[in-house]
Amino acid sequence: MVSAEATAASAASTPALVKPMTGKKNKKRKPVLVPQGPHFNKPSGNLQQQGSIDLYIKKLIAHSAKGSEIDLSLFRLNTEGMAKALVAAKRRGVKVRLVLDYGAAFKHPNVLAYIKRNLGTDKRKASWVDMCPKDRGCIAPAVPGKTGEYGAKNHNKFYLFTHTYDSRNVLVQTSGNATGGMYAQWNDSITLTDRKLYDAYRGYFYALSKHKANGNYFREVRSGTSKVSFFPKATGDPIVYDLNKVRCTGGTRIRLSSGIFDRAEVAKKLSDLDAAGCEVQVVSGSIGVPARKELSRGGPHGGADVRFFDNQVASAHSKYLLIDGYYDGRRRKVVMTGSHSYTNAALRHNDEAMVTLENATVHDAYVRNFNQVFGLAKGRLHITSWLVNENVPTPPEGAVDDAG
Repeated sequence: MVSAEATAASAASTPALVKPMTGKKNKKRKPVLVPQGPHFNKPSGNLQQQGSIDLYIKKLIAHSAKGSEIDLSLFRLNTEGMAKALVAAKRRGVKVRLVLDYGAAFKHPNVLAYIKRNLGTDKRKASWVDMCPKDRGCIAPAVPGKTGEYGAKNHNKFYLFTHTYDSRNVLVQTSGNATGGMYAQWNDSITLTDRKLYDAYRGYFYALSKHKANGNYFREVRSGTSKVSFFPKATGDPIVYDLNKVRCTGGTRIRLSSGIFDRAEVAKKLSDLDAAGCEVQVVSGSIGVPARKELSRGGPHGGADVRFFDNQVASAHSKYLLIDGYYDGRRRKVVMTGSHSYTNAALRHNDEAMVTLENATVHDAYVRNFNQVFGLAKGRLHITSWLVNENVPTPPEGAVDDAG
């Protein structure tokens, strides 16, 4: 569980790790702890702001203790900087293990070759890199007739540290890959030091490394008011299930940001909640036709306010849902974030992870980020006949929003 005190220091766009006190040699050093909470980048800012999440993760890697362990799973790893940071950690005596999608470095094979050469691929050893099978996730089975970018995939983006700075069991779930997109698109990350949730992620990591296909792997693990969810899921939709707990009384507000939004069931539920009196706002890089049709429905309150990025350089890439109001029986502030896009592929055909938190400080930090991203999206969905929305960017079925 993330406390308000712990998250206050990390809610800004480029928060800093707590610095140790300096003084006389006989004074005990103050522990340098990794703050729990969110990080956001700013593609329109300077280099530090653009890469704030990437640079933050590299600091955690650089300060991992000798003998500690780093486990991570990524959809894409194309940058030499991240590859060198991981190899440097291994050379310092850190055990570094990666699980990557089959196409993780298809545009930059030299990066993958460098990692394999330095970490090795023998999973019996302390450090290694592992690739998912072709045209499927590590867990998600192949989809008949779908290959490459449009097939099943390991879409994860998380980092686990047994010991970095003076913190243990550090979990970082991000929306971005180790690519240029981490700088060029709007992304977020959430950091937790909850042992139960950390262990859940680590169990998922090793399940990924075993390559045992399971189209209904779905797991949820709870700790206090937080939970983590792992995909794929063969039936049902946990997002719709959670939205069914929302009541539109007392000014309940729902905000959603996604690189791609094509899940009709989620879109329908959002439109229904708008009609019931909730204030619903959506921002996305592109919107699939089924979701567009549902979101374009009018209603007694004018329909959801939906924005999209219309041929703009920087686009939304986060995948979060914010609830502020009556949820599950009382007023709450809830954040759902992770690698899980609002697509059918993320639900049914991808290896994905999502964190759900009930925390006012974290939620309000995400709202500030949402307002910034929402305000920059120039396209607006018309709430009349959905047929007039032909200019909205439409993703191909099974597409992903990750830049190479």
